[in-house]
Parts: sequence; C-alpha cells; structure tokens
Amino acid sequence: MKQAEAQTADLEAVFRECAQDLGAYFARRHSGTGAADDLVQESFLQLARQLRAGQAVSSPRAYLFGIARHLSLAFLRKQGRAPEPLDAVPEQPAVAEPDDRLEAARETIASLPALQREILDLRFAHSLSYADMATALNIPVGTVRSRLHHAVALLRQRLEADETDSAAAGLAIPSTNLSRYET
Repeated sequence: MKQAEAQTADLEAVFRECAQDLGAYFARRHSGTGAADDLVQESFLQLARQLRAGQAVSSPRAYLFGIARHLSLAFLRKQGRAPEPLDAVPEQPAVAEPDDRLEAARETIASLPALQREILDLRFAHSLSYADMATALNIPVGTVRSRLHHAVALLRQRLEADETDSAAAGLAIPSTNLSRYET
C-alpha cells in the first residue's frame, strides 16, 4: 500500500511540474479545438497506468512529452487533419511596432520539415534536454543532437539568405541615378 501512496504523491508532483507545459504543447498544436485540457488529462492517465503496471520511468517529463506527441498525432488523424501542427504560432498582443525579422523567422521555421520544427519546439519552447527529447521522440540522443544541429543550421542559412536578399533590395541604387557618377 505504501508503494501506491508514493506513486500517487510522485504523480501529483509531476502533475504540478508538467501540466502547464503539456497544456502549452497541446495548445500550440490544437488551438481552437478546446482539446488541450483533455489531452493533458489523457497523458497523465497513461503515465499513471504505466506506473501502476510497475514500469520504471526515469524521466516522467520526457515520458509525458512522448505520450503527448503520440496523443497529438492520433488526435490530428482522428480530426482528419495532416500531422503538421507546428507551424501555428500563438497570437501575441501587439505592444510595439512589429519586427519584420520576427515574422520572417516564423515563416522560415514554418517552412522547415515537420521533424525539425518539432525538435526546435521541444528544445526552445519547452526546454527539454537532449536526453528528454530522445525519450519523447524515441530516438537516440545522438540523433537528437544531429537533427537539432541541422535544424538550427538550416534555419540560420535561410534567415541569412533572406536578410541578404532584403539588404540587397534596400540598398540597390536605381540605374537612373548612376548617370551622374559616370565620367
């Protein structure tokens, strides 16, 4: 009986620590559906079932994000939507003049392959460690590092190309003005 009480206490602590992050994870993928709370609850139910069955979970947070990923994909399939949910960016209230670079970065991230967007999301939006991402995605840590490296490199390359194109367009001197510099 003491083991069950300890697991319940542990599950409550994990819930306090992770429920908000999981809610944000689901809200980013399923905005407007009202499903985030139900999916968070289902994630914790699945974790509780695993603990009750005696399965050892070394990182409950990573394990929950793995469950969340599978639940999210299943929900999208059930809704008849393509499992490419990471291109939506939550609306932020406008406080200052919008930065064009921010919109360009969002568009560039949205254009990345789904797995690379997911790796970036888990790392930067949800602060998962490499080991936790590996657990959540069910891939080796080395693969996580490689995919994250390639995603960041591709993102950097595309943003630099966009910035170079924008700078070239903004600094171009019209040909009509060149005549006064000719000798």
